[in-house]
Amino acid sequence: MRVPLDWLKQYTEISCTAEELAERLTMGGLEVEGIELERTEERPLTPVLDVYITPNRGDCLSMAGVAREAAALMQTALHLPSAPVSEAGGEIEAAASVQVDVPHLCPRYAARVLRGIRLGPSPPWMQQRLLSAGQRPINNVVDVTNYVMLELGQPLHAFDMKGIAQSRIVVRTARIGERITTLDGAERTLTPEILVIADAEKPIAVAGLMGGADSEVADDTTDILLESAHFNPQTVRRACKLLNLRTEASYRFERTVDEAGVLAALERACELLQEMGQPAPVAGHIDVRAVPDPPIRRITLRPSRVAALLGIPLEKDTVAECLQRVGVKLEAETGNVFTALLPTWRTDLQYEEDLVEEVGRIYGYENIPEVLPAGSQTGGDSDWGRFLAKVRQPLAAAGMQEVVTHSLTGPTPWDDPADAEVVVPVRNSLSGEVSRLRRSLLPGLLQIASYSGTFSRDARWMFEIGQVWQMLQGEPAEFTAAAGLIAGSIAPPDWRREQPSADFAQMRGVIERLLDSLGIEDVEFARPSAPGALFHPGRAACVFLKGELAGVAGELHPQHAQKLPWRERVLLFELSMQVLHRHLPTGEKRFVPLPRFPAVVRDLAPRISAQMPWEAVETALKSVHEEILEEWKLTDLYKGAPLPEDVCSPTISFTFRSKHHTLTDAEVNATLEQLQNQLRQQCGARFAGEEG
Repeated sequence: MRVPLDWLKQYTEISCTAEELAERLTMGGLEVEGIELERTEERPLTPVLDVYITPNRGDCLSMAGVAREAAALMQTALHLPSAPVSEAGGEIEAAASVQVDVPHLCPRYAARVLRGIRLGPSPPWMQQRLLSAGQRPINNVVDVTNYVMLELGQPLHAFDMKGIAQSRIVVRTARIGERITTLDGAERTLTPEILVIADAEKPIAVAGLMGGADSEVADDTTDILLESAHFNPQTVRRACKLLNLRTEASYRFERTVDEAGVLAALERACELLQEMGQPAPVAGHIDVRAVPDPPIRRITLRPSRVAALLGIPLEKDTVAECLQRVGVKLEAETGNVFTALLPTWRTDLQYEEDLVEEVGRIYGYENIPEVLPAGSQTGGDSDWGRFLAKVRQPLAAAGMQEVVTHSLTGPTPWDDPADAEVVVPVRNSLSGEVSRLRRSLLPGLLQIASYSGTFSRDARWMFEIGQVWQMLQGEPAEFTAAAGLIAGSIAPPDWRREQPSADFAQMRGVIERLLDSLGIEDVEFARPSAPGALFHPGRAACVFLKGELAGVAGELHPQHAQKLPWRERVLLFELSMQVLHRHLPTGEKRFVPLPRFPAVVRDLAPRISAQMPWEAVETALKSVHEEILEEWKLTDLYKGAPLPEDVCSPTISFTFRSKHHTLTDAEVNATLEQLQNQLRQQCGARFAGEEG
């Protein structure tokens, strides 16, 4: 809304600059988006504030509303115009009549009649103010209605009495098939959802939007009926949408106009016309109201609640003063509770919290000291958030780039047809690209790889942690997953050595590193019965934690790999964060002192079937429970002559250490023999010198 500063000064004292006023209004919640300097006849340059009005503050769509805010924030006097109010009834009853058929859509309708009007230009001062506020001057009658709307926020409309059949106003809904030509020259078809102002025969205006051409004030107009009414905001909004029409009047009615100001605005318009030399209106006014005296709205307010929400203890007198400055009156306190009487123009005040906000902005948010929030649940992340942070750290440390994809998706080339029954659709989606909630994070990673893989190395090593959804028993269920994509070597190119491309073993190492960092043990990689359409049928595995399925890992199916812009193997994995969280160790972490005694390292090179899964070897080694066995790891894998084709020889390095003394060869050999025996019994292993 455009607010000329010279006009605003007519209603409240403003001694500061336009910039200082803009700052104060903005800090008080009435945002000033800019200041424009405009040339006028009275002054070379006059500031005009461009004020953004939020939808709940329809009372500020007027000079009076902005003046109230300025006076409250700057503690200055307020001088709003008030015209004498005429008596109801009288001579006007013979000049016109008003009938409201739908009082729930038009709670109040007031009218006055003026005879002997002489149309002409409005005074220069009024034209200048209208221009500064963004309105085009037309003639003295129309300019007065626009001026009062800008001044008080109440839209008015003037009808030429010649265009009102039988001088009768009927407020009703439109009938099927009725049409009206509005002031913009467009012929519009009306529907029963639209509220109209009609005469005894036909509609002569669309209520709250625009008048009709048949009753337009024209050069030959002598007698007018001035309308000032209160219309239901939802009804006006619906009519705007149906007719694809919006006006300055509808903009205000949609945001609720003060019903108590209907008659005051009407009398103000008559006063201005008389000041311009126009004849006095016909004695009396018409005021049709659904409720004679609407009840005064009240809200209870606890000073303790003010202190709790603002975070600062305020004296009761300070609270009362802040509220009185915005027109809220406080009745006597009863048991540390105030009863607040709300002004009619503040329809946005509904709850106790609304009053607390008024206290805060009038007191000045800048005057409230900054303090850290108190409480046991503040100042840190949630347990779940800390857990996900622990998942991110080892994945990032492995050289993977974290990405974020959209949770809404559509059909992609990477979809698994088997997921069709569990996909969660989106109702009323804007397009097919956002028609469902993602079932998996893997299609999003592959989509990134297909878009940017030729340009970015990061697209070849990436992971994402996010929400996924699926239908369970007819209801959508939400889960958190972590997924990764690996292709090519993690190390940058180096002329001194060749960097091997990633394979399943390298991806498995990333997963094991993640689980190890979380302290999760008893991990098993097992061949799946059906790996899914995304994965290579022979190069995929299910990840189990103590027998519970936690995810899947494997190589991308060759048919899908052909769609990517490179030819390296593409490895994928996806893990359930809920399952990982359930298997976190529950005991407290205790400090383990650095070892005092040296370690002994021995290697074993068993000969086992090449088809033997590594999990079987690990299971055999884990069955040896000796305190001195500190760790083991696979350091080499040999295949070829002189071994048979179906036999391989992994080299396993064992580390032995005692917490109490230096180990002897006999102690190490005894444990090493147990390890050999378990490998023989569980894996059919043979060692050098043994026949097999």
